[in-house]
Amino acid sequence: MPATRPPDPDARPPDLDPRVCEIIDDIVKAVRRGDDAAVRTPLANLAAVADITALLYLRERLYPPP
Repeated sequence: MPATRPPDPDARPPDLDPRVCEIIDDIVKAVRRGDDAAVRTPLANLAAVADITALLYLRERLYPPP
């Protein structure tokens, strides 16, 4: 049985709007910097357009598999 590689946490779902991906990228960068104030605006923008795919992608980006 061939070895499988873990999923790439930065791989974007193909059906996700690129603008939503940019918002998620902004959120992840701000979270990693520990900049709570910078998280608020993109998070509000995401809340306006997010679907389940976007939310799951955000979760994967914030909590990559070990």
